[in-house]
Amino acid sequence: MDADASPSRRDPNALRWEALRAWVLEAGLARANLFYTCGVLAASMSISGAITWLAGRSVATALAATAVCVLSVAPLTGYVVLKLLYELERSRQTIRQLAITDELTGSFNRRHFREVGEVELLRARRYGTPLALILIDADHFKRVNDTHGHQCGDVLLREISLACRATLRSTDLLARLGGEELAVLLPQTDLAGALAMAERIRQEVARLALAWRDETVEATISLGVAALRPEMTSLDALLHEADVALYDAKRSGRNRVCGARWQTAAAGVAG
Repeated sequence: MDADASPSRRDPNALRWEALRAWVLEAGLARANLFYTCGVLAASMSISGAITWLAGRSVATALAATAVCVLSVAPLTGYVVLKLLYELERSRQTIRQLAITDELTGSFNRRHFREVGEVELLRARRYGTPLALILIDADHFKRVNDTHGHQCGDVLLREISLACRATLRSTDLLARLGGEELAVLLPQTDLAGALAMAERIRQEVARLALAWRDETVEATISLGVAALRPEMTSLDALLHEADVALYDAKRSGRNRVCGARWQTAAAGVAG
């Protein structure tokens, strides 16, 4: 199913409630409570005035009494209800963030990467826009763990992830696929642009110097780059080409960027 079309197929009532919830959250607690109080006041006075008028009694007195009651109760109840809504939304956002985040590096996790990646691939294929992928693997990471301990390895991997994020655009997606392997999804980016981005990341990581127990631990990474081709129908195909390019980077000496073999040759791009 096309991800872009799915929202229009949802229940219209659910969409309206979602829009109302979004508006309330965007308005803020104070403004939302004010609108709630005004709404309750208007509805209560309308009903009270209609009943009083039908009963032939003094409408002004009834409306005044209704206003006093509503203004005494509505702000307090509205504040309590809306505060619970805001707290629930914050909890929901926190839970969602934890569900899509890799605990060690603070980057996105593998599951979220695949979900977003499939959507971006469908969008790129539908609109004919470029999409690229970078696979990143820390060089000699086992040696770091064996020499300095796994805690040092964890810190180093976190620093590598931070260096990557500092280089990327806000639209790019960085995720940890497992172990010391990271992936970057680059929407609206062709092969040449992805290779340039990968080189900037490589240089940024190469400048790392982690102070660890009176020693300096340096890091380098190898990067494999691939761009979406028309015949690719899944994220796995794009991952496979980037993985082959990553293997080439490892085999040719590490601390370098390699593009997918036939793509770099066809595009006349160094990689």
